Amino acid sequence: MKKSITVRLGEKTYDLMTDANEEELINVLNRLQTQYSQIRNNAKDAQIDEILIVMLANTLLDQVRYEKAISQLVTKLNRFAERKGI
Repeated sequence: MKKSITVRLGEKTYDLMTDANEEELINVLNRLQTQYSQIRNNAKDAQIDEILIVMLANTLLDQVRYEKAISQLVTKLNRFAERKGI
């Protein structure tokens, strides 16, 4: 079931809809706040949209890295299964 949440980053408030469970939601919100604060502290003159773009780029980079790691693990698992005749 979708629920509405409010996220405040800097001077802006965002209303979002999610179907995440409470634990996932708390984890994501904490990460958002932490990343936002870290970037804001390192680039005090940055506008909110610039910070959000950096956060999005970092997230996509992480996703690409995870996908690559998963692909490599699947390849290793398939090779192992072939050798064992599974």
